[in-house]
Amino acid sequence: MPDRDGAPPRDDSLHHALAALIAGKLGAEVEAVRDPDTGRWTLEWTDGETVEAVERAVRTVGGPEAAPGLHHGLHHGLDYRRRLSESAVALGAVRLATSTDGSGPRPPVDAAAVEAFWRDVRLPSPLTEREALLVYGLIYQVHDDHRRNEAEPEQICHLVRQAGLAMILLRRPEALTPAELLTARYARSHGHPAWRYCLVPMDDARLVRAVHEDRTATAEHLKAALTLAAALPGTPETVTSRLRTRLRCRG
Repeated sequence: MPDRDGAPPRDDSLHHALAALIAGKLGAEVEAVRDPDTGRWTLEWTDGETVEAVERAVRTVGGPEAAPGLHHGLHHGLDYRRRLSESAVALGAVRLATSTDGSGPRPPVDAAAVEAFWRDVRLPSPLTEREALLVYGLIYQVHDDHRRNEAEPEQICHLVRQAGLAMILLRRPEALTPAELLTARYARSHGHPAWRYCLVPMDDARLVRAVHEDRTATAEHLKAALTLAAALPGTPETVTSRLRTRLRCRG
């Protein structure tokens, strides 16, 4: 179909019109990008809908709202690329890393694994308060490490793999549960690397015993141990009594 000047519509104008139409349907920014070497067109967007959802939207393009020249066959030869924002990458890395109970191998955390994790999920995904803290901390650390205000997906994943999540969480000690507070103190000496990398705390009973045997435990540690002991019916009364006595002495 000719355009207003009587000339056939240009291929690039059609693809840009398609991107604008899809953006309107999905309520997100969608770009049409042409590869200068191959001539192939790609629809690109960040987070938002899944590739499957955008492909489905493209296949249904048509009707009176479509730009002149758009037709149902335009999707043939079209590629799709969903970029992930820094926040989405960091959240995916956090959820992958913390998806274990610590009994087996650490989950793989890399850019490909994060992309696969989100493949069928519309973004952004709701964050818990804990996740928001970790996501912000990871992105901030990568920016600081590389002295630039952007982070590549693999840089975020590398930080999680090499440094772990505990060092991010420990910047906000008020966010720690009693078990996490004590695990942060005893994990290394008790051979528990799952805390550093995956935020898996040690067993409660083991933590209570560790505090009981630790003559340098502070009042904060003693309080945390008593909190855990209260939920452990098998804790000997002699242990809890001794912890209370030591706490009174610290006061």
